[in-house]
Amino acid sequence: MARRSRKRPWGEHRPLRMDSLASMPRAVSRADGDYQVQYLSQARKVYRCPGCSQEIQIGQAHVVAWRTDSLFGQRSALEGRRHWHRSCWERGL
Repeated sequence: MARRSRKRPWGEHRPLRMDSLASMPRAVSRADGDYQVQYLSQARKVYRCPGCSQEIQIGQAHVVAWRTDSLFGQRSALEGRRHWHRSCWERGL
């Protein structure tokens, strides 16, 4: 017979967050433009969040966003992508 997990009692579960399942880019429209947004489970190096100017540490989950309506094309938009804390991105900073 299998043992029950002590981390989570039987019957207790966390709600499934569909936006965190895969790191596929998603189209998002905001007041300041249209973006492609990719949710990443961890950072591979240290980034600076443009919303709060704090560092995103290695291993921390975060969001990468880039404009889809760039004047200079898709290549320029990808080069202009930024790494955000998830909370900063969702607050629209």
